[in-house]
Amino acid sequence: QPISNLDISFDELANLKRFEGVVGGVSEKALEPFLDEMKKMEYTYHEEFGQNKDEHLFFVLSDKREAEELNEAFRVGNFNKLKFDSDDLPMNKIEALTSEVKEIEIQKASIEQKIAEKANLVDDFKLMYDYIGNLKVRESAQKDFMTTASVCMISGYLPDFEVKRFEQSIEKISGEVYSIEYEDAERDSDDVPILLKNNRFVRIFEVITSTYALPKYNEIDPTPLYAPIYAFFFGMMSADFGYGVVLFLLTTIGLRACNFTPDMRKNVRFFQLLGISTAIWGFLYGSYFGASIPGMWRLLDLGTQFMTVLAISIAIGGIHLAYALAIKAYMQIRDGQYVDMFFDVIAWYITLAGIILFLLSTMGVVNPALSNIFKYCMIIGIILLVIGGARGSEGNIAVRLVAGVYNVYGISSYIGDFVSYSRLMALGMSGGYIAFSVNMIAGMMWGSPIGMVAAIFILIFFHAFNLFLSCLGAYVHALRLIYVEFFGKFYEGGGKAFRFFRNKTKYINLDRHYED
Repeated sequence: QPISNLDISFDELANLKRFEGVVGGVSEKALEPFLDEMKKMEYTYHEEFGQNKDEHLFFVLSDKREAEELNEAFRVGNFNKLKFDSDDLPMNKIEALTSEVKEIEIQKASIEQKIAEKANLVDDFKLMYDYIGNLKVRESAQKDFMTTASVCMISGYLPDFEVKRFEQSIEKISGEVYSIEYEDAERDSDDVPILLKNNRFVRIFEVITSTYALPKYNEIDPTPLYAPIYAFFFGMMSADFGYGVVLFLLTTIGLRACNFTPDMRKNVRFFQLLGISTAIWGFLYGSYFGASIPGMWRLLDLGTQFMTVLAISIAIGGIHLAYALAIKAYMQIRDGQYVDMFFDVIAWYITLAGIILFLLSTMGVVNPALSNIFKYCMIIGIILLVIGGARGSEGNIAVRLVAGVYNVYGISSYIGDFVSYSRLMALGMSGGYIAFSVNMIAGMMWGSPIGMVAAIFILIFFHAFNLFLSCLGAYVHALRLIYVEFFGKFYEGGGKAFRFFRNKTKYINLDRHYED
């Protein structure tokens, strides 16, 4: 240690009256300017006594009359002062600390040995930790109960399918000395907590709903409505049979080999299912790690039929949007809002169908003789949109008319929605072309032994990277199609999650599922 060369303690330096004693370091870059400044001072002594990895170490003794010049030298040299509280010489202090470190290491080794001897009790300690922790939770929860010396009153929300089990638990504890009153939760209340109840397949997708917003009590749970659609979109955008198989195998191995928490296990199953969808779409496109197998059947070739795939993507988008509007119509019919349903849904069906069919008839895709019918259908739909927008606003006739015309402007947002579904084709093509490029580069290097090694590395690394990018892109863009294009037509959300008064554990996994 360079600092052990000092033969004066730091406390002695700090107690000097007429002089200032300083120990510190100067970097190599600032060394020369620092020394130039030090040479200018008449009553200041400096000496380099060592060097560490980054700095030159100096001892400086200066008359306090040159304090201003000394501070300037420190500023120029970016002087890093060293300070220690010790009345002993640095060498003695270092020896004492070294001895203390060795003693601590001996104690550490002894403790680690004792821990190793008790390693077989770790699982018992974890179990006891969770058990005592839940006793604490139970005791803390009693603060929320209204209690007297002989009576305890509890109020809260209870799922209807838990009523029987709840009554059995109360009867087991209290015998027949209890009273329970039930009342239905207010349908339009924002305070009612939400508990999603789905089958095993749909439950995997609940994370998408909860990430966006849980439904309110008077809304429907959208999870079963979009679950297969999300998997469909993901597979279409990441389409490659090889990538899908790899994703499925990795998640399957992870589920078997790792002790995941319930939430993490659900997420892994989520991607396991998406791996199946990816493989199916890869088979339909004839893509196997970016390559095609001669003679292997394929439904579509992204390389040559991309316009067909684009048209299919837009058509899928139209069906998806119509489906979202149908859900909105169902909710309004359920609530008795028949007039709102007509102007909010039927009017849009008429308008969009008229516009699409009119354009297709002008392009010759649909019988041109029907173009006038489609044109009048479009005009009727636009008129209905104006009326619907006007009836939904407040104010005089002019204000309502403006609101009605503005409602027609919503057609532009639908155009954007339709175009948004082109990503179903675009992401599938981009991932496929990247994989194809990786194969081509690896093939060019295959001619020599070194090239073969490099080619294998390129294939493994870049296909793994492309798999990651494809999954990330498909995950995000499928979310976009669900959150913006789909939810935007009927879903509001804003519910708060139902919290069971139940065991909370850190090491022991306890889970309960609710299925239809």
